[in-house]
Amino acid sequence: MERTAIEITGGTTEWTSRLSLKKAMERFGEVIGCHIGNRGVDKPVVRYVSGEVAQTAHQALRKGEIVLDGMILEGDWKPDRGRPPPEMRKEPREAEMTSRDFLTGMRARRDRRSTLASVETFRRSRRRRRD
Repeated sequence: MERTAIEITGGTTEWTSRLSLKKAMERFGEVIGCHIGNRGVDKPVVRYVSGEVAQTAHQALRKGEIVLDGMILEGDWKPDRGRPPPEMRKEPREAEMTSRDFLTGMRARRDRRSTLASVETFRRSRRRRRD
């Protein structure tokens, strides 16, 4: 499997835009994805259409040939943290109740109780008017 994703490890700031990074990296070939992530937390990732193009860009990064906003970009291959191959995946489990399901059920019970309470209040007020 050829590598097509490069993780930018240095040379970006919190003001570096996704589009400027994409333009700088497009001079090596077609970029199919450019992700900045949470600035200061995530490392930007540039994904190329083919491994050959990514290899050329990777070599340029290693040589320090790419400059963006006055800073030399540094980068390396993105670690492969993707999904495991199909033979390594676990069988899907039965659907479990999530916190969202729990809260939805709680809201429904609360709404039902408030509706019942308002109906009971209405009935009491009608009885009082008759007396």
